[in-house]
Amino acid sequence: MARSSFGKLLAVALVASGLLSGAAFGTAKAAETTASTEKFELRVLHTNDTHAHLDNIARRVTAVNEARNDSTLLLDAGDVFSGTLYYNQFNGLADLFFMNKLSYDAMTFGNHEFDKGPEGLVEFVKAAKFPFVSANIDFSKEPILSAYAKQDIGAPAEAGNIYPAIIKEVQGEKVGIIGLTTPESAVLASPGENIKFADEVESARQQVEALEAQGINKIVVLSHLGYTVDQELAEAVEGIDIIVGGHSHTQLNEAEVHHADGEPTLIVQTGEYNKYLGQLDVVFDADGVLTEWQDKLISLDAQNDAGEYLIKGDAESEAKLKEYAAPLEELKQTVIGKTLVDLDGERSTVRTQETNLGDLVADGMRAKVMSIVKESDVEGYVTIQNGGGIRASIGAGDITLGHLLTTMPFGNNLSALKMTGEEIVAALENGVSGVENGEGRFPQISGMRFYYDSTKAGDVLDAVTGAKTQAGNRIVQVQIKQADGSYSDIDPKAYYIVATNSYTADGGDFYTSMKQAKNAGRFYELNLVDYEVFREYLDTVGTVNVQPEGRIIDVKGASLSVEFSDISGHANAAAIEEAAAAGIINGYADGSFRPDNKATRVELAVMLSRALKLQASTNVTGFTDEAAIPGWALSSVAALKEAGLLEGVIADSFEPSKQVTAGEVAKVLAAVTKEQAQVGDSSATLTRGEIVSLLVQALN
Repeated sequence: MARSSFGKLLAVALVASGLLSGAAFGTAKAAETTASTEKFELRVLHTNDTHAHLDNIARRVTAVNEARNDSTLLLDAGDVFSGTLYYNQFNGLADLFFMNKLSYDAMTFGNHEFDKGPEGLVEFVKAAKFPFVSANIDFSKEPILSAYAKQDIGAPAEAGNIYPAIIKEVQGEKVGIIGLTTPESAVLASPGENIKFADEVESARQQVEALEAQGINKIVVLSHLGYTVDQELAEAVEGIDIIVGGHSHTQLNEAEVHHADGEPTLIVQTGEYNKYLGQLDVVFDADGVLTEWQDKLISLDAQNDAGEYLIKGDAESEAKLKEYAAPLEELKQTVIGKTLVDLDGERSTVRTQETNLGDLVADGMRAKVMSIVKESDVEGYVTIQNGGGIRASIGAGDITLGHLLTTMPFGNNLSALKMTGEEIVAALENGVSGVENGEGRFPQISGMRFYYDSTKAGDVLDAVTGAKTQAGNRIVQVQIKQADGSYSDIDPKAYYIVATNSYTADGGDFYTSMKQAKNAGRFYELNLVDYEVFREYLDTVGTVNVQPEGRIIDVKGASLSVEFSDISGHANAAAIEEAAAAGIINGYADGSFRPDNKATRVELAVMLSRALKLQASTNVTGFTDEAAIPGWALSSVAALKEAGLLEGVIADSFEPSKQVTAGEVAKVLAAVTKEQAQVGDSSATLTRGEIVSLLVQALN
């Protein structure tokens, strides 16, 4: 029977009407039982995205042992690696000890299994007492792993080897198990140049056909593709009975049913971090069609009213865990800082909005790069840190090294790139293009602020190659923070130094404009581990007390407007609002404009250059103190000098921090308008508000 979205819609309708209740297993019955009396019962116990969360592993051992019967498969859908100190210390081998103890039947690879490259995976594969399934990854050209990768279906499969699919015999019946990993692993992790990823749908289809050719009509897919891709896979490939999912950290409290009117396909997933063990009980008829199923999530952390765990941990496993935990205790307790506020690194926020922890991490990276990378021909220093690289919050109180390593578990090196403003905007466009899905590429930033519109189209990428198939237009405005705390619009043609991590610098999380800069030789490999950089920054900050600053603003379909907190009722408020709307001025990070502050020559130069829309100039100004002109203003000063607007106003030295006089403003405006400006006392110094008012009057 052809499978289509109609089957999914019908399944939803039937569930809603109650027509799919009352099956023998208590959850659903997707089709009438065939006339044959032969049937096969199978129990699938499954885990996914455990990410080295081992503190409750003894309870998982108990839960598996209690749930396992004579017709059980125990499967894992990937991402055992990365997430806690257990991984930092043992590189997945602590997790593997317990997986071996539980006699897992198969596992597929998650993207994080490639975080430390082939070298970080090979020992895990070699030591496994179960096989791996991987239908859409080609290991043949990777010297470290090719010896363990087999081209044929494992029948039987040997432990410590990688197969596109395997056949398991359960109570005399044969079950096919296929493995799929998101092709985005090529940019989400560090698999190296020799490991290649293929399209998941075609790879699945090929293995289903190969299994069916061997008479296998009961097929399970271990998928590290993500929930929405699993849904597409269920519709696209006939012959799949069960999809055990991972990657998206989706908690499915009930199996999702596709093709309920024909040959059902079920999708299950447990969520994340070893919180649940999935249990799916199914019945196949003699033709390998699912007729009944019951599914549940077994909470490994459930407690009674007395605070006692409902599942008692396996004693032997608890003893072994203590051995693994012992060398971590001293590490965990080393105090490296203090915070008065909770630092927000929650997955749901750090991947969708600015957080105070994101700001703090990005500020530390920027500070370190500024102290090392000295470039005179750049307009500023900024940070772009992918939100997916921040994995946990830090509560108020002492900050320990254990907290830090849990928050930043990947051990990425701090890197720096010399990028144009245009490349930075492209990077930010990529960063906000996955915000709806909570993707890890969302940028946490420093040294700038930006406005974006989530209602607009984002970048669209090919899932296999990572190539951009549609350019997004979400970024509305990007502004660089200046030394005095004000902001000025980014110059598309100018260069800036971008602090980032080695993962994104190499194009990870689809940051292709960063990879472009790296390939062009505009790259600084600093060989400093990210969490060590953060630790050093904490020493300079002292006690942390920070809140989000308004660096990232989603306008959500509204027009971009600038509102300053300190101009209400001010004599020059209307002119300031008009100048802000025209992009002539920017405020400070705290939302103020400070209209009564005395204006400096450098501020006048930047405002006037913007008002006249002068093209930024890289020419030498000829001023004897050019080196004292801030980098963020130098191109504006040069443009004014090149246009002849400073002749007769400023002679040999520019003196950028000198307060502007009314006479100087009058001369500059006269050169622009060819009319004499009325400014009163020519020796009087002017405020920022007065300068703006004069500019608006003169140029209207």
